[in-house]
Amino acid sequence: MRTKGEPATRYRGSGQADRVQTPGVAPGTRPWARQCRRISSRPRLGEVDLRAFLSHSSLDKGFVEAVAETMRAGTYELDSITFDAGLVNSAAIQAALKRCDLFCLFLSRSSVRSSYVDFEVLLGTEFLARGSISRFIAICLDDEAFTLASDNIKFYNIVRKSLTPEASARLIMGQLVSASNKLEHFTHPFVGRTDELKNLEAQASDYQRPPLKCLYISGNSGTGRRSLAAKFYENHFTHVGRIFPEVHISKYDGAYELYFNILRELRPTISVSDLRTRMTSISISSADQIMTIAAHLLNSLLPSNEAAFLIDEGGVLTQAGALTPEMTMLIKHLEARPHPPATFISPRMVPKRYRTQFPDVAFLPITAMEWSDAFRLTSTLLKRKSVEIDENSLNQIISLTDGHPFNIYRIVEDIHEVGVKAFLANPSNYIEWKHLQTSEYIEKIDLSDVDCFVLTILKNIPVLDFDTISAALKTAPDVLSDCLQKLTLLHVVDSEGDRFRLSPALRTAIERDARIKMPPDLQVQATSVVAHSLSLRIEDGTAPVSLVDSAVLASVESGEALTELAAAFLLPSHYVWLAKLRYDQRDWLESIRFGLEALKGEARLSTNGLISACRSVCLAAARTGNDPVFTRAIAKLQARSKDHWIRSNVKYLQGFQLRMRGLIPAAHDLFQEAYDLYEGNISAIRELAAIALYRGDLEQAETLARKAYGFSQNNVYMIDMLLTILIRKSNSKTMSNEMSDLFSKLERVGEENGRSFYTTRRAEFEHLRGDNNAAASLISIAASKTPTIFEVRRLQAEIFLKAGNKNKAYEALQAMDKMVHGNSISEGRSNYRFFLETKAHYLTDIGQFSEAKDLFEDTSYFSKAERDREIKNIEVAQSFYDMRRRP
Repeated sequence: MRTKGEPATRYRGSGQADRVQTPGVAPGTRPWARQCRRISSRPRLGEVDLRAFLSHSSLDKGFVEAVAETMRAGTYELDSITFDAGLVNSAAIQAALKRCDLFCLFLSRSSVRSSYVDFEVLLGTEFLARGSISRFIAICLDDEAFTLASDNIKFYNIVRKSLTPEASARLIMGQLVSASNKLEHFTHPFVGRTDELKNLEAQASDYQRPPLKCLYISGNSGTGRRSLAAKFYENHFTHVGRIFPEVHISKYDGAYELYFNILRELRPTISVSDLRTRMTSISISSADQIMTIAAHLLNSLLPSNEAAFLIDEGGVLTQAGALTPEMTMLIKHLEARPHPPATFISPRMVPKRYRTQFPDVAFLPITAMEWSDAFRLTSTLLKRKSVEIDENSLNQIISLTDGHPFNIYRIVEDIHEVGVKAFLANPSNYIEWKHLQTSEYIEKIDLSDVDCFVLTILKNIPVLDFDTISAALKTAPDVLSDCLQKLTLLHVVDSEGDRFRLSPALRTAIERDARIKMPPDLQVQATSVVAHSLSLRIEDGTAPVSLVDSAVLASVESGEALTELAAAFLLPSHYVWLAKLRYDQRDWLESIRFGLEALKGEARLSTNGLISACRSVCLAAARTGNDPVFTRAIAKLQARSKDHWIRSNVKYLQGFQLRMRGLIPAAHDLFQEAYDLYEGNISAIRELAAIALYRGDLEQAETLARKAYGFSQNNVYMIDMLLTILIRKSNSKTMSNEMSDLFSKLERVGEENGRSFYTTRRAEFEHLRGDNNAAASLISIAASKTPTIFEVRRLQAEIFLKAGNKNKAYEALQAMDKMVHGNSISEGRSNYRFFLETKAHYLTDIGQFSEAKDLFEDTSYFSKAERDREIKNIEVAQSFYDMRRRP
């Protein structure tokens, strides 16, 4: 039997004898292959091209050969013999998949009527059970074939329409990128989790409870939540297949969005006209009615022995941890027989006090694997790879995995590539990959221009298919295929079929990386192409309807007139997403614009969507001093303040507006109210910690900062705040272990892209420990890197005052003055109080004590206690000054 790496391609032309075509050997290792082996796993992708098996009727020979000519040599096999003989069946497909990654069946109006093109019979039960369905795709070459195949199929997302050879080739290339991911997933053994499975089975078999309508499994990403759910179905509901369509539920999704998402994922071949009709028909329905219809869609999986995964991306639970009203209504109308049609996969577990309301839901939180189970899984995988290892080395490896199956798979691939000793000698690449939230992992990846352009467009438009990316960037398909293989291999991009999105764990790091950008004119042009090209392709059925959201967002972002498709499917939640994106990009005016557009449809927003829209508008308005807009948005939130979380947000936003004006005492009171209303309001905790630090209340500041840091340990601002407090509290000239760890983390995440967090904080450490020369040197470096950062200039002035260099201190003070007075927007006033404090220190140092005292007269910026303390300090300094002047 020919091995997968052999390039021979068999095909039969019309009226010709069988012959063997050798289009050329697969190219050698690509430039990025060595990097992939160093940073990531699965070297196979970098060394040998992925291969597709193209099965077709001889009647469609010309079209399919044109497809093959568009693809890279060595990435396909052509076969019309099996098709023409009527021998395409489950066994034939499985045989092809032993040497290929993807089986492509081409159908046209002439071939789709073949008696065997009944997908349920064609694919077979064993084919589905093994999960091979994810590596099969039927490509229809005309509308008639697409209609007939779509009506016939009962399985998830395997029929696609493609009207040109070039589009078909791009579709196959996109599918190939993720095909090997699916193959590897289904070859992983399932080890351990005995107690968790028993827990689920006990809930399912409890005679005192009604039959299960769904499962709810929570845990960190990589702990095997999906695998555990699939294993439970395999054990308890043996008739259910192993492919689970996934419906993603974002934090902004309301009833309309949920129905839309479920419909698109479960009916991927639905026409745009039918989709538009359905969406129009539910527009007059209540939220409860819409969720009832959505539940019926999930129930429709039951006859075909399927179940869906509902992936929680922030929209399943309320802030308090209860299931949202939409989720509650959805569960109410799910059916329980013959098996639960849905499983929630979530990072958060529902608190026990809320679970009792759902006796027909099996709840299971999972944590890391037991050591013994991790030992068995790692040992099994290494043995399969023929890797010899001793017990001590195996224990070292398991300690690095944190008991997460996904980490184990990654380590095993690394060891298979470089060997046990080499891996353990330097596991830094793996450790950096494991902590993907930091930017160090991304920075070590050598990104080409095409890589950067692909990541840039995916930053702004969350999901795109291969064809659309190729059209938008005007990139050759083979070049784009290499790029996406590389980015997928490195876990920078996630793939599903021919759709691609940024890895959620790396999105923040990608957005911070200064390399990941494209020229503004190219970005505008690419966005416009996405809007128009994707809209047209969705309309004619050659792009999946699951990309409607991307088409809508691209159309809105392009700034041009909305395409017909975008106008039909535009929802308020699209504007919420864009408002948040623009705020994170510090484009305050655009954030306000999109947020106000979202609020025009507030009746259709979920509670989370409304809060997010109002936050984006209010925060941006506070930063720009736009009080009328702030008032409009906060009024919307106040009108819906029916629970503590919303009222807490109202107080927080009002406090933020005052802080932007520099009115710290009044802002503090509002932040405290926000915290008292809801102790989980991390934004309020962070602000209170910062104010306590400003006021010198280091004990209170540390308590609050540690609480905020616990929620976001890789946030550079949280690290910097906690480290600042520890530096100012410590009386020792040596650095504690905790401070050393925080400095290491700050150096890693706080210096990229021209930032100076680490250098600034290190300067303060040296300043307070007595090495003012080192401090002056460090703060000068920080000032050259970030001359417009207020904290850098404040610390610079203090350091030079201590050094007696009043000229340099005055220069820093002048820079601060420009920041607080030369800025026309409200944000410049947020540092006004701290400017007054530093100016008072300078005036005191040069003997102008009355002028220094006068700076603390405004009670809007200083409380009476703060004013009294500062004036007392000035008077003490004045006393020493007078004593030195006496003869």
